Formats: sequence, C-alpha cells, structure tokens
Amino acid sequence: MVSTSSFISIIAALATFAGSASAVPVTGTPAAASSSAASSAASSSASTSTTSSAAAASSSAAWSVPSGWAVASSSCINEGSSGRALTWTSTTSSSMTVEKCLAYCDNYNMPLAGLEFSGECYCGNVLGNGASLNSKSNSCYMTCNGDSGRLCGGPGALSLYVSTKSNAASLNSDYTSTTLTLPSGWSSTGCYAEGKTGRALDGYSYSGILNTATCINYCKNKGYSMAGLEYGGECYCDNAFRNGAGALATTCNMPCNGGPGENCGGANVLQVYSNPSLAPTASTSNGYSKQACIQEVSGRALTGASTSSDSMTIDTCTSFCKSSGFTLAAVEYGKECYCGNSLVNGASLSKYSTQCTMTCAGNKKQNCGGPNALQVYSSS
Repeated sequence: MVSTSSFISIIAALATFAGSASAVPVTGTPAAASSSAASSAASSSASTSTTSSAAAASSSAAWSVPSGWAVASSSCINEGSSGRALTWTSTTSSSMTVEKCLAYCDNYNMPLAGLEFSGECYCGNVLGNGASLNSKSNSCYMTCNGDSGRLCGGPGALSLYVSTKSNAASLNSDYTSTTLTLPSGWSSTGCYAEGKTGRALDGYSYSGILNTATCINYCKNKGYSMAGLEYGGECYCDNAFRNGAGALATTCNMPCNGGPGENCGGANVLQVYSNPSLAPTASTSNGYSKQACIQEVSGRALTGASTSSDSMTIDTCTSFCKSSGFTLAAVEYGKECYCGNSLVNGASLSKYSTQCTMTCAGNKKQNCGGPNALQVYSSS
C-alpha cells in the first residue's frame, strides 16, 4: 500500500514532466526550415546586389574625363587600314586606365590619345594610315586592365580622346590634319639643317615652354624676320641663315613642349618661319627699287647677264645690271646676280617665294635671295 507521502511525490513528478513537455517549441519540417533560410539568404543577397549596383552606378556617374581632355565626337573608331591610327608613341600596361593613357600622351604633348585591347595606349598629332572619325566602330567593349568600370577599346578599335587645351593645334573635322594659325605676315619656309660651323640662326634665342606662335612673336618683337624652332623647346632668331646653313631637312617631327599637335624642329634641325617684309634688305639701290622675292624657274628667270662674287651685295648686283643696260636685277643664293629687261621662262612677280633668307656674301646685314629664290629689283 502506497503511503500518502509517496503518492504526493509521484503526483509532483508527473506535473514536472508535463510542464517540461509543454515548454518544448513546435518546429517545422527540415524542408520548410531550409526554404525559409534560402528565402532569407536570397533576400540578403538581393539587398547586397542592389546596394553594390547602386554603388557602381554612383561611381560611374561621378567619373569625368581628366581635365584638358574630352571624349572625341566619334568615341570609338577603327584602327588604321595600313598601320596604326596614332603613330607618335605608345605604351602598354597590365594596369592601364584612361587616366594613365591621357597622362602619358600629355607628357608628349600629343592632342590625340587612344586606348585599345584593354591595356594599350597610343598617342599622335593626327589620325593616320587611313583612320578617321568617319571610320566608326562598335567594338570598344573591352574594359581597362586597371579599371573595370571604364572601356579601353577593343580588338582593332580605339576609344578616342582629344585634347581641349587652348594652345593645342586645331584639328580638322576628321582629325587627319592640323591647322596652324600663324601671326600675320608669317609663313613656314620649311625644315632646315643646323649650320655647319655654328648656329643657322644666330641672333636672339631662348629655350623654355613654347609653341610656334610663341617663338615667332619673340623673334618679331626682337626685330627679326626669321624664327626657327628646334628640339621641341628651343627658339632662334635672325634675318638670314648663317654658318653654312640652308640645306633642307626632313626630320622636323619633334612635338613642341608647349603646343600639343605642333612640331618644333628636331635634333639639329629647325622648323623655320619667316616674314620677308621685316627683313632689313635695302629697299632702293642705284636707282633700283625692291620688288618681290620670287621663285626661280628652269632656264632662269633673268637671262640677260649674270655674275657671281664672294663679296656680293645688293649694290654690287644693281651696279652690274645698270652698267650692263638692264632694268631688272636680282640676287640669288647669297652671291649670285642676274639681269634682264623682263622675267622669262614662266617666272612672275606673282609667284612669290619665302626662301629669300640668305645673307649677302659681302654684307651680312642684307639678304641676297636664297636657294632657287630671287630678290628682284627694278629701275623702271
């Protein structure tokens, strides 16, 4: 027989068990739990993705082309058909960005920059080898090696940028040539080798940050009629070539350090500009008045009489032609003198030349024509 105290103990134990059982929560099935977790993870992932996309969009919207540059009007063009579109210099990088490429081209004072195939950067003065703004491409889909948020061209396609600097040479409408605006009265005479025994232009000079107009204005303000640019940043002035200079050259292809798109001579060669109206050549001599600097022709422009002298001056030539009975006198190549009563063999005062830049052999303060160029005087 169970005692009263034992019975009470049994009842208490049963009550404790029942309370414990009712406290255990009812859980769903494993499948339901997995579905709930997946839903929660998807929600979290979607939230993260949305946040990431928004951040990327915000970053894209905030990006702007580096100062001094702009996206070309045709932002993606085909490479040249017969060679590279931009030929001055190039570089490649496994971390290439638009900023790196533009800075690289800036360093060479190039007005055009193009990115290709994710890591290639090309710079140039103009588009060449058949490339132009009209040759558009839709293949600039490759991201930059160093910036997945930017496009760096594609296979055979360039993402193109153009300089907006105020001193950059003016590109034509399809970027295949440049237009150089010169100070009034000045024109290019060509590319010339330096002097054999000294400077070709031996007046005032300076070196520094310059472009074509800067050098011309410097020489003009110093009273000279010729300006020569050399080695990208050197400027020389004079009224005629000296020290055996005057030979034409072909390597004036060094960019100006202060003028994107312009060339400032090269190593030991000068890009020369002149304004003959500023030259100190005598305006009258022995009753002859200065006419014009004209192009020599095959068979000679003046065939009446001629002489040559290592002491030639304008007075020497006009005196010779006057005593020989001719009304026209012309000096050429520093020491040659030609006479006649009319220009022949197709020569004309209207066929102007800019090459009358050689000093007279007998008077370094005067100019006596130039290579295939006659300074003409008339007594009529």
